[in-house]
Amino acid sequence: MTFRSSFVVIAFGVSGLLAYSARGQSPNQGSRKVPVNQPTKHLPTDTVGVVNDEVITYADFKSIMSGYLKIFVAQSGNNVVSDSLYTIIVDSSWDRAITDILTEQEIGKRHVGMTNAEIEDSLAQNPPDYLQKQFTDSLGKFHGDIMRKALADPRNDSIAAIVLSEEQVRMESEKLMNSFGPKNVSPEEHRKAFDSWLQRAKKKAHITDYRIRFGFY
Repeated sequence: MTFRSSFVVIAFGVSGLLAYSARGQSPNQGSRKVPVNQPTKHLPTDTVGVVNDEVITYADFKSIMSGYLKIFVAQSGNNVVSDSLYTIIVDSSWDRAITDILTEQEIGKRHVGMTNAEIEDSLAQNPPDYLQKQFTDSLGKFHGDIMRKALADPRNDSIAAIVLSEEQVRMESEKLMNSFGPKNVSPEEHRKAFDSWLQRAKKKAHITDYRIRFGFY
């Protein structure tokens, strides 16, 4: 299961890539494949829900809830979670999990998934701000080749996996969004078409809800 709303983790430890580029070493310039999350069977004691045969595990659901909890606490400045707020967090997490699964499945159906090589090519041509800053020299020139070497350096495996995984989520989500509605329309029109599809997809999906087993209410 892929969480398509979780981009904050990119911010952690990306500076480690720059440490490599400054040394200018290139022990490995090969492309590394980001593992694709595939549906797996789980015991009932680990299954919070099932969406079109894709399992929502207890760990996955708790991870989503943790993200929403941090957002609500940050916004309210209060660490006390009332029953009503807890229900909002549970429902928001449930909707997020369903949305992520349906989105991931639609990406496969529409063949808009991306390979590691395609992701790195895109990052070299149109780097996001955090990579642009990491690999731009004092003269303001961005070095995509050094970025590629840093991503391929085995010492950066954990950081590179986060960067590539999150950028894959972002790019595939954008490609999917743009595949809805007529071509050459505004991003808002693509968004409206996507939202319309998502509502229909949720109604048609085969969803089994086991949240009550785990005390999620």
